[in-house]
Amino acid sequence: MKESTFTRMDEVKSPEDILKLTNVYEEPRPNDSKVLEALSENNSIFTFSGIMRKIGMHQETLSRSLSRLFEQDLVQKSQNGYKLSKKGAILKKQTSSKTQFTPILRAYLPSDVDVAKLIDGLAGRWFKNLRWIALIENKDEHLLQWTEESGLFQINLRIVPNSIIIETNAKKSNQVKAALISVSRIIEEVFKSILNFQLVPAVNLTNNALAN
Repeated sequence: MKESTFTRMDEVKSPEDILKLTNVYEEPRPNDSKVLEALSENNSIFTFSGIMRKIGMHQETLSRSLSRLFEQDLVQKSQNGYKLSKKGAILKKQTSSKTQFTPILRAYLPSDVDVAKLIDGLAGRWFKNLRWIALIENKDEHLLQWTEESGLFQINLRIVPNSIIIETNAKKSNQVKAALISVSRIIEEVFKSILNFQLVPAVNLTNNALAN
C-alpha cells in the first residue's frame, strides 16, 4: 500500500511547514513582491495611496496586486490601512533582504518634548518634493517615512529615546544631495517644535509673574 503524504497538524513545527501546507512557497509576481517589500517593516500599516507613493505603482495595478495577496492570505486590511499577515511576514522574511538606509543627521531630543505632539505635527504632511508614506510605531521607536515624488529615494525620521535620526536609502551622489536638500524643511519643522515645547513653560511663568 502506498504511504499517505498527508501532513498532520501536530507535525507542523515551523513557519516553513505553514507555507508548505498553504501553497504559497512559490515566488510572488514582481508587482506583488514590491507590495510585500513596502509592507515589510515591523508593525507597519500603510494607506492605499501610501503604498502607491512608496513603490510608484499605478492605482489599478496596485489594486490587482492587493487582490492577489488577499487571496493568498499574505496581506490584511484594517480600518487604518494595509499590513502583512502572519503568513506574509514569514514569506517576506524568507524571500528578500532589507533595504539599507544611511543616517544623514542625528540630533539630541530633550526628554521634556511631547513626542506625540511632535509626530502629530509631521505625520501626513508633504515637505518640498517629499510625499508622505506611513507612520510605523514600535515599543521604543517611532518611524515616519516620506518618498521623493518620483520615487528616487526614501527619507526616514526615527524618533528614539532622547534622539532623532534622519536617514535615506539614496545611493548616487546626486540623489544624496537631493535628499539633503529635501530634508531641510523636515529639520526646520522638528526644531521649531522642540523650541516651542521648551518656550511654553517659560512664557507661562512670565505671564503668571505679570499677573501677580
